[in-house]
Amino acid sequence: MRSKLAMLESVLIVMIALASGAQAGCSSCGGGEGVWDGPTWIEATLSGSSDEAATSSGMEAGAVLEVKAGAEEGTEAEPDTNDEICAPSITAEELRERLEGDSRPVIAYVSNTPIRGSYIEGSIALPSKSLIRADGSLKSIDELARVLGKAGISEGEDLVIYGNCFSCGDATFVYWIMKYLGHQNVAVLRGSQQDWSATGISQSRGMSATAEDVYIPDPRPELLADYKSVASGDLVIVDARAPDQFGASHIDGAINIDYNRVIEGFWLKDDSALSEIFVDLKEDRPVAVYTKNGGQASIVWYALILQGYDASLYTWNDWLRHQS
Repeated sequence: MRSKLAMLESVLIVMIALASGAQAGCSSCGGGEGVWDGPTWIEATLSGSSDEAATSSGMEAGAVLEVKAGAEEGTEAEPDTNDEICAPSITAEELRERLEGDSRPVIAYVSNTPIRGSYIEGSIALPSKSLIRADGSLKSIDELARVLGKAGISEGEDLVIYGNCFSCGDATFVYWIMKYLGHQNVAVLRGSQQDWSATGISQSRGMSATAEDVYIPDPRPELLADYKSVASGDLVIVDARAPDQFGASHIDGAINIDYNRVIEGFWLKDDSALSEIFVDLKEDRPVAVYTKNGGQASIVWYALILQGYDASLYTWNDWLRHQS
């Protein structure tokens, strides 16, 4: 437990720069222009953390979150036995087959604006902004767990995420949050509304309400890079901002891969194109991706994990804080 808390403490400061940008830079995302600026809460949300730490993170003293059995004792939690959705993405045809089977996944619509047309029947509302505080910071693990539980999601659910704007980054950012919370079976639906409509998936004009559940996270702090690891030179650093922003100022040694370069239509470019884009990266070295915008950074992060890279997110704002 002590080692896990120490690891989480190392990312405490950087987490203050993690969230509002998930909505920024895309009018349909509801955020307008903004920066990626998130929480200071990680070490205060694990069982056994101090009241002082909880208070400093904006939580009431004693508000400690339960963690998966085994994590607090330094043992590995029992793996989820449901591996039907273990890939990072799912096609519309694959989803249709799942919906027609005996084990229906939870389907979450994560954009912050209504869809133009119909939703996938049975979809629940999980707007990305519901995971973010009013000040733009990412909610605490405790708060995130309550939001997910209230939406009817538990940590053992098969979860499919979709939205109305892939390039806004809502889907990939929520996917990153779910993986950060330790969610095992979660996937982003590939393609556009036209793609899944063409498969004959049942549709509805509205979304569904489900019974509340309990969500117990198993945090994975390694998915968030901190200043020390970025400055160490041990990571390959990817700046996912536009070339003009990169040219104005960037982390020393960073490689510029504008997030728009990995997108084609309503999804990512194919494996061959992504391999060419990532040609300067080394698969045997971990990668940290940063921007001012969490949604944009998460798109490149997501493309990297699909290509088999060991990738994490970082934030430009945290780097600037350490330079001042």
